[in-house]
Amino acid sequence: MTTSENEVEELKRQNAVLKARMKTSENVMEELKKENTDLQSRVTASEDKSTVLETRMTTSENEVEELKIQNADRPKVAFSLGLTDAGQIGPFNTDITLKFSKVITNFGQVYSPTTGLFTAPVRGAYYFSFNLMDNRSNAWRDVHLYHNDKRVLWSANYSANSYESVSNSLVLQLEKGDVAYLVLRAGDSVYDDVNDYTTFNGFLLFPL
Repeated sequence: MTTSENEVEELKRQNAVLKARMKTSENVMEELKKENTDLQSRVTASEDKSTVLETRMTTSENEVEELKIQNADRPKVAFSLGLTDAGQIGPFNTDITLKFSKVITNFGQVYSPTTGLFTAPVRGAYYFSFNLMDNRSNAWRDVHLYHNDKRVLWSANYSANSYESVSNSLVLQLEKGDVAYLVLRAGDSVYDDVNDYTTFNGFLLFPL
């Protein structure tokens, strides 16, 4: 083989090596492109998730702010009362409205110890409860809860023993300006002292 032929063969060999290296580089390039495409897809998906989370976070923050506003605007209405420190009240010849003179709490100033009336500041659902003790033996214990001029609850029991009580509770729908109060029936009495045996409580559940 001549020198020229040898040189040609060498060039062919080198060219084959270059082609092989080029092919390898192209394969590496394609693999990198695939990896880059996959990475871009993952980044896009992550960005989408981040956007969704940001949207949900913004929505939650807005809801919290709205609840804060609603809570700030909601009337603060609640009372808890004791009747007296004077002992036995009654019996009387007629029904009387009980006037609870010991104000434990009176948020919103909704209960008047002077009149014995709770006055609703807003239309809503209100919860009321009471406990009344009588220190007489062999006597009825009768108390009525009124809504405006309508009796909505009559609680009574008869006991041969002294120092027994009657309790009850209910929820009323009241309009703004409506009143609720407790009435002691004629012929009955009620007892209270520093131990707060006789109490009247109420609060606004929610406006309507």
